[in-house]
Amino acid sequence: EGLEWRVWFGGDVQGLDSILPDIVCLHSLKGEEAKEASNPVMKDIQWTSFENAKKLVKKGIASGPEDFWLFAGYAGWGPKQLSGELERLSWYMCATDSQTLLKELARQSSGVDPRDAGLETWELLMNMIGRGETANDCSGNFDDLMLKEWGRGHLLKGYGGEVGVARNPLWGGGGGGG
Repeated sequence: EGLEWRVWFGGDVQGLDSILPDIVCLHSLKGEEAKEASNPVMKDIQWTSFENAKKLVKKGIASGPEDFWLFAGYAGWGPKQLSGELERLSWYMCATDSQTLLKELARQSSGVDPRDAGLETWELLMNMIGRGETANDCSGNFDDLMLKEWGRGHLLKGYGGEVGVARNPLWGGGGGGG
């Protein structure tokens, strides 16, 4: 295989405490086989497993790892939990569209270091929705520092400069397990 996969921090609720963390792969592939191996997120964006993403690349349905955004770990909610967190202003809701999301992911994939755990992206998005003051108030707090520390300890630069999940001997390779 020998491909390098760039892996981003997806959230700290589930999947990071495992020796083989769950990796979710977002993509915007249009082919029928890609859609059958995936679940819709929103218009033009689907998610699939890392195993399926590798198969799609191997079959030539995807041109390579650059067609995917991989995330280790995720944040999820139980029934009514998210609405409670929205009421407490732990989260903010805003409308978006797939093209805005894809444009931002493409921008990030070329120059942002995933070991910063997405904090720069969070601050940018908070500014975009008019919550820049909240982002500034929270920036650099203990939770942010711990998140960055996790990113630096669990993500590393691969041979070609790409960042991936820290090498795990069970994967038998470098970088992101591919």
